[in-house]
Amino acid sequence: MKVLDRKLLREAKASKGLILAITSLVAVGVMCFIYMRSAHRNLTMAKDQYYAQCRMADFWIDVKKVPIAELPELLEIPGLTEIQPRIQFFATVDLERVKYPLNGYVLSLPDDRQNVINDVVLKRGSYFTERRRNEVLVNDAFARKHGLHPGQWIHLILNNRREELFVVGTAISSEFVYLVSPGSITPDPERFGVFYIKHSYAEEVFDMDGACNQVVGLLSPEVRERPDEILRQIENKLDSYGVFSKVPRKDQPSSRFLNDEIRGLGVFATIMPVIFLAVAALVLNVLMARLIDQQRVIVGTLKGLGYSNLQIFGHFTKFGGLIGLIGGLLGCFFGYRMSIFITELYKQFFEFPNLSNQVSVPLYVTAMIISLLCALIGSAQGAYAALKLRPAEAMRPKPPRQGGNIWLERFPRFWNRLSFGWRMVLRNVIRNRLRSSVGLFAAIMGAALLSTGFTLQYCVRYLIDFQFEMISCSDIDLTFKDERGPDALDESRRLPGVDRAEPTLDVACELFNGPHHRKAGITGLASDARLTLPRDLDGNIIRVPKTGLLLTRKIADLLNATVGTTITIVPTKGLRTPRDVPVVAISDSYIGLGVYAKIDYLSGLIDEELAMTGVQLEMDPRTSAYDRFYTEIKQLPALQAFNERASNIKNLMETLINTQDIFIGLITLFAGVIFFSSLLNTSLIGLAERRREVATLRVLGYSQWQVGGYFLRESMILNILGTLLGQPLGYLLVRYLTVVYDTEMFRFPMIWPASVTIKTLLLGTAFALAAHVFVQREINKMDWREALNVKE
Repeated sequence: MKVLDRKLLREAKASKGLILAITSLVAVGVMCFIYMRSAHRNLTMAKDQYYAQCRMADFWIDVKKVPIAELPELLEIPGLTEIQPRIQFFATVDLERVKYPLNGYVLSLPDDRQNVINDVVLKRGSYFTERRRNEVLVNDAFARKHGLHPGQWIHLILNNRREELFVVGTAISSEFVYLVSPGSITPDPERFGVFYIKHSYAEEVFDMDGACNQVVGLLSPEVRERPDEILRQIENKLDSYGVFSKVPRKDQPSSRFLNDEIRGLGVFATIMPVIFLAVAALVLNVLMARLIDQQRVIVGTLKGLGYSNLQIFGHFTKFGGLIGLIGGLLGCFFGYRMSIFITELYKQFFEFPNLSNQVSVPLYVTAMIISLLCALIGSAQGAYAALKLRPAEAMRPKPPRQGGNIWLERFPRFWNRLSFGWRMVLRNVIRNRLRSSVGLFAAIMGAALLSTGFTLQYCVRYLIDFQFEMISCSDIDLTFKDERGPDALDESRRLPGVDRAEPTLDVACELFNGPHHRKAGITGLASDARLTLPRDLDGNIIRVPKTGLLLTRKIADLLNATVGTTITIVPTKGLRTPRDVPVVAISDSYIGLGVYAKIDYLSGLIDEELAMTGVQLEMDPRTSAYDRFYTEIKQLPALQAFNERASNIKNLMETLINTQDIFIGLITLFAGVIFFSSLLNTSLIGLAERRREVATLRVLGYSQWQVGGYFLRESMILNILGTLLGQPLGYLLVRYLTVVYDTEMFRFPMIWPASVTIKTLLLGTAFALAAHVFVQREINKMDWREALNVKE
């Protein structure tokens, strides 16, 4: 081993505490890079493989009823390579062991196993057999929740008839990677399932002999990313059969949720590592500067003995390289473990046949290169300082730093009121600009992370309260299969346990404003509605106008519409007569694209006297009332969907909040590493540089705790100032994340409660105090007599 390498190892052993603190910063940065990039890669690979395995459709077109014999003409459209007819309907699931009705989505599959578009992957049991016409494949997550197995019988309400079906197997499909019921944002397999039945049986039950009501298809690669023109041509050809909707893959709910999550992971995988590696590089720069100053005489001696500048530069950069190597290796190990944990966590939300952590050698190599580059960049400036030392000059101790007044002394009224201790602390903070700047920067980054995590926690809780406590106030929502008259409202009011019932009319429409257009459902509300209350960002109720539309802000922005704008609506069902309607008001919402109108006004727009597609119910809170209600509601053949607000909130709390608590815990841990490691390093470096000053104070009669108090004051000044300055950066990070996750299906509210700043200050202070424990221990162990004997 070379002489300089032995020297390097001795110095590393002597500075193991400092090295460990900096290494932890590098390791966390590399860990974030590894596990976030791994999760991003795992989801992307699983999605691509799953989509290819199931032959995921490029588009979905819902029609009223189209003869299958007419569909081959569609293949004449350039770019359309394959189509698949299907029958699809919503249904009510009646399980004997479950007291409340469950929502189901029924899809047809060929009677015999074929290589179809949107194929299924069998998990248990088998495909359809020839033994029975009424066989069913059940979505595997729903089956697991309810203990369903092949060989059991279940009941579904299909086309107003209670049908008994035999479960032959359970399956999953790429079409439902993220399985959510309409109107929800989180999976709830306990209350919503997908059921696949034979196409021949679906034709019989739904009166679709030789026809279908949904067409899915594949496009050629060159037009797959721009399907709008092809979908328009398909719609024109099928227009006489009543096209309800056309959905490209990018807008399909499951695919959109998955793509949004992958995109968000990519953003976090850039932000988090950059913060940690930047702090690590700066702290390492301070450490190297201190090391060079401490070893001036040694550097001069080495040069006098004939060591070249390149050898000395390489020796000191190896010190940084050692930190980068250790930090990179630790980061790779913990990143691998974290990637397994995160991938398992995603299995709670996404249903894949094979979602596992895949080790990517190039990713780990890239992480090691980034770690080494970060460490070398951080140590390069300090190592370069050694090259500028001349042998004769370097072999003499460094002259004492010049004192002088600091800028605070220009304010004598303030300065003269300070005690000796505070003057000494402030002078040290201001005169050591590099070390103080690095400590301040680290505190800013740590505070930004903490405040971001705490704010996102408040944002999600506020979203749930805003949507399910302030806007949607009904206890239960019932959706009918077809439009009903006022008699359905009277029947709903007579159901057991119902205290109040309000009608709703949902009309699927296309909305146009010049070149801007969007598909959305217009919800008609009663004049005296209390169970759905559109609101603004301040929580104020916005009344639905007697005429015209109330748009939520997201769809208003997408349509480039403001109050007073006249937009054109075209219903997707019925006569599809275009209507010009004014925008009268704009409200706020964080889920979906809401549009509201008075129910009588909306009925007139679709040429109906008074129609309704559902009712919202306010229930008697007594359990017995619910039990009687469930018993009767399960027998209603006209019911298409049943949604209970309490279960929606419970599901959101169990998924979003619990998962977010894990995220907040990680953010807190990572921010703690920044606070603790950076403050520990800067304090220990300052202590090493000021050993004689500490010894002098001890000779003058100051106790070791008083001396430690001065160092604590310096740390707290930087910590508190950095925490306060980190708040605006945290705000900008949250604002950026609200833009990243601002989609048509889901949006984050932007709120910043004062408690975020308080919690960040308290937690940042706790980390600073924890770091000072180790600094105080070093002060207690210091031999101040030996420090005074240092030769000049």
